[in-house]
Amino acid sequence: MSIRITGGLAASALGLMMCAGGAYAVENDLKKHPGGEEERLLGKGDSMDVRFGSFPTNNITFLGQVTINEFGTGSNDANDCWGYVTPMGKEIAIIGLESGTGFVDITDPVNPVIIGAFSSPTSLWRDIKVLGTTAYAVTEGSQGNPGNHIQMFDLSNADNGNIGNLGFSTFSGSGSTHNIVVNEESGYLYRVGGGSDLGLRAYGVGVNGAPGSATSPSQQAVQSNLYVHDAQVVNYTTGPYAGREIAFLCSGFGNGSSDTRLRIYDVTDKSNMFQLDSVTYPNRRFCHQGWLSEDRKYFYVNDELDEGDSVGTTTMHIFNVEDPANAFYVGPWSNGNTARDHNLYVKGNYIYAANYRSGLRIHDVSDPENPVEVAWIDTYPADDGTGYDGAWSNYPFFPSGNVIISDIQQGLVIVRPDLDLLNFSLDSSLGATIDPSGGNIVIATIDEQNVTLDTSTPQLNLRDESGVVTPVAGIPTGVTGQYRFDTPSLACLENIDWWISADTTAGQTYTLPALAPSTTFSTVVATGQTTLFSDNSETDTGYSVSGNASDGQWTRGVPVDSGRGDPESDADGSGRAWLTDNEAGNSDVDGGETILTGSPIDVSAGGTLSYSYWLNDIPTGEIGSEDYLRVDFATNAAGNNWSTLRTYNDSFNQWRTEEVIIGDGGEIPATTTLRLRFVAADNSPGQVVEAGIDAIEIIAYECENPCTNLADVNGDGAVTPTDFTAWVSAFNNNEPECDQNGDGACTPTDFSAWVANFNAGGC
Repeated sequence: MSIRITGGLAASALGLMMCAGGAYAVENDLKKHPGGEEERLLGKGDSMDVRFGSFPTNNITFLGQVTINEFGTGSNDANDCWGYVTPMGKEIAIIGLESGTGFVDITDPVNPVIIGAFSSPTSLWRDIKVLGTTAYAVTEGSQGNPGNHIQMFDLSNADNGNIGNLGFSTFSGSGSTHNIVVNEESGYLYRVGGGSDLGLRAYGVGVNGAPGSATSPSQQAVQSNLYVHDAQVVNYTTGPYAGREIAFLCSGFGNGSSDTRLRIYDVTDKSNMFQLDSVTYPNRRFCHQGWLSEDRKYFYVNDELDEGDSVGTTTMHIFNVEDPANAFYVGPWSNGNTARDHNLYVKGNYIYAANYRSGLRIHDVSDPENPVEVAWIDTYPADDGTGYDGAWSNYPFFPSGNVIISDIQQGLVIVRPDLDLLNFSLDSSLGATIDPSGGNIVIATIDEQNVTLDTSTPQLNLRDESGVVTPVAGIPTGVTGQYRFDTPSLACLENIDWWISADTTAGQTYTLPALAPSTTFSTVVATGQTTLFSDNSETDTGYSVSGNASDGQWTRGVPVDSGRGDPESDADGSGRAWLTDNEAGNSDVDGGETILTGSPIDVSAGGTLSYSYWLNDIPTGEIGSEDYLRVDFATNAAGNNWSTLRTYNDSFNQWRTEEVIIGDGGEIPATTTLRLRFVAADNSPGQVVEAGIDAIEIIAYECENPCTNLADVNGDGAVTPTDFTAWVSAFNNNEPECDQNGDGACTPTDFSAWVANFNAGGC
């Protein structure tokens, strides 16, 4: 659903609400503690008193979300994630789930679409990487089942929304694998950790000339008792290591915590992989994962077990690896937070770190030895403790600049860092109505923030009711970064969505509003408007309340803000709204429907109905299929011919606005006795369903044609060839505009009259 913003107001980011409960756990390889006792650290996370989707954030915009339940694999938790870009440029998010793997088209990040969900052996630990057009997934759930090793998925038809399940590779040995690593430059993939084969195992899968296949394991990198938890493997093309393949291993003995350190191996010859160097660091507990800077001079490591044990705050370790055979430890760095760190990646001058309970953290490493935290979004706002909840991993490598987070409870979260981007400001906006003859002016200033604007790309986008987008190129005003856009003539009484867009020289597109075209500004093409009905809920305009709900009936008042998913304030700022129950601590619907029914309204003139609505659910973040907010209308005073206008069952932590056309082909016919009713339902099994209605308004728009020439049939204030098509339509439908000779009839002779009027020109 598109959210429309009227009157030129700035768009705010959408907040999609979900926080599923479930079992949370640390990594399987962390089960053995120094004392030797093995335990499965599995338990309920702390309760979170948080408004869903309103994740605390700084310099990051929330875009969208796909909850764990939506994948339909029966999973309770999510784990790792990766990404893929199709030949057509579609961006595909891949997320590991407790019982499967999910694929989501996030090209429109506000409206993500699941295009595949496949079951796999159940495990809390799953890892996915992509090589060529194949996604490879491994899990520790296949332990004891040697037939299930690497699960493979075909991405070659993802442009058409199709993901193929290629099944499992088969070979002797352990089927359990903790992690998978790919080197896109060499075409090799590597299995690490899990089961009985703990080291680095290389597989050539026929990509970039690599020999062999995923069914034939090579020799291990090191002795069998060295546990490699994660790794990055790259090819060097310049310098003394040109032509060699180098692996950076986060590793240790036992379960990985004994003599844990960064080890660097030359893996060029898969039958003779040998160590170049190894480096320790202070307070080490479990060298978990790391990533190279893009210039390959530094390697950044997270140690998963040091927080809350050997160190008091989230600590990242920095290594100089400019010479892989002579690496050295630079030092620790902390952002001062207290959460455990988990998975980090480097793109450009930024580190993107998924730090469990403190969410996604972005660090600027322009000065590589002195990072600065510049952005974050906390997907586990309850606390920043050392528990194993929240953000498991992230993938920051999409060309759009959007980033996905795989969150243990929240599922797939899609965000956009507000760091290197084009910033827009509106200096002159379109109002609620615009002149159909054109010449309405928009002026915007575009500011470059660590990127360069492609000065040929600024444009105003006008989308009509049929979905056709008309681009209007920006004209520089002479003021630095400022552009002017002039609207063309448009059909009167048309609802227009509009937004501004521009590209960087690197090809990234930015918009105002930021989430356009899912979120847009809107206007109506008209010469005037009349308010037929307006209700800001400050007075009772004649509503009745009914329904069989055992609790939570509609009531009018100032929102109490009980923190259970109900609104903090009303929609339009006047103070009051219609709300379910609206009592502190218990403001939701229970046990059935509550129905709010309005009095008859005269809408014989047609127009546009708009209203704001609230629907949210705190405990699960998801509205059950049996729960909803429904909007009905009737066209007679008795209210005995109700029709459903909208049914909402998606949970959001904000007021949303809906607009509906009345008359002239709209969803509601023009009538002198329009009645509206709003039905909020919480049926068995009960959930916390919070609903609200506010700011109901019906506006009739007018189009007075200033053009005196009858040839201006479409009423846009100009006589152009497009009026001929309009006259043909008027003739076929026997409309008044057909009569060009003024004889009061629509006949073929009016065609000659239209030609004469057209040739006369002018208005």
